[in-house]
Amino acid sequence: MRGRSDRPVEDRPATIGCPWTAGELLWLATMVTIDDVARAAGVSTASVSRALSGSRGVRVETLRKVTAAANSLDYRVNPVASALRGKVTRTVGMVVPDIVNPFFPAVVKAVDDALHNSGMSLFLCDADNSPEVEADRLAALLARNVDGVIISPVDSVKSRAAVAAVAKRVPLIQVDRRVHVESDIVSVDHSRGIQLVLEHLVAEGRTSFAFVTTARRVSIASERLEAYVRCVRRVDRASVNRVFAGDLSIAWGVEAATRIADGTCPEAVVCANDLIALGVLRTFRIKGIRVPEDVAVTGYDDLVLADMVEPRLTTVRQPLEQLGREAARFVLSAIESPELPRRELRLLPELVVRDSSRLTVTSTAVDPPVLNLADIIG
Repeated sequence: MRGRSDRPVEDRPATIGCPWTAGELLWLATMVTIDDVARAAGVSTASVSRALSGSRGVRVETLRKVTAAANSLDYRVNPVASALRGKVTRTVGMVVPDIVNPFFPAVVKAVDDALHNSGMSLFLCDADNSPEVEADRLAALLARNVDGVIISPVDSVKSRAAVAAVAKRVPLIQVDRRVHVESDIVSVDHSRGIQLVLEHLVAEGRTSFAFVTTARRVSIASERLEAYVRCVRRVDRASVNRVFAGDLSIAWGVEAATRIADGTCPEAVVCANDLIALGVLRTFRIKGIRVPEDVAVTGYDDLVLADMVEPRLTTVRQPLEQLGREAARFVLSAIESPELPRRELRLLPELVVRDSSRLTVTSTAVDPPVLNLADIIG
């Protein structure tokens, strides 16, 4: 897969807030018009339009002349004019909650590469973790007549109305996060991810736990919390209530770890993402709490930083590139065949055991255990 730096500027997503991709803007500056093609081919503009749109009734010789002229002039259909006429723009919009979150760039890049390979352009928008901003971005995408939308909704409740409205207009794919609307969905089995973490910690002899997560109404957080409660209930009922909810940031990890350290420390702290876990590790180091000797710490996402901190972080790896590729595949097929039934794809996560959860380990990806949690705790 090519890196973004290997892509010419004209093929990259447009700057946020700009209605067209960078390539379209460059092209518009030196635009070859349909009139230019008609003059070069020696035919009327109507003949050029019919020939390039694939209409029937165009003579073979006319088609040959128009195609040769268009190729020699490097003519491409004006995306602005196409959008104004309500035709296909070969553009897909994508809205993410927070582009600064290290989780999303890898997904966006995979989407962008897949669309580019199919001759489509990506228009990327950042919702700034705001359902109101998200709704504005979605409205702007519809105004630009994008052919489809990929979205990871900000809020599982407040985002619903705007997402539902878009899903009625164009093919819409929800990726990772979701709201309850009728649309295609590509996500990860987060319940399974948390179960893998708890199975590992119980197998390591940990018997008390805390869960640090977000208070925001985000579908992935709800799924992970439900899995945590279900798994620890039969190990240590007190751990069910040992939940610290704030947001998904390093700063919240620092604050939550301070609260944990000031009370009775559990034997393991399970974090809803790697950013939280990084904050927890930092605070425990400052307070002299040894990881993993005193407390095990786990994350979720397997960001690049997870393998660079000390101790190296045990976490759940999400298939980010596959998430992006499948979302792109879904939107392309939905654009091509709108009559397709609604689809949902759940990808499997992978536990990556590192130093933060046991004493002697080399970094390794752990296949799902043969025993489930109920078998382990009997």
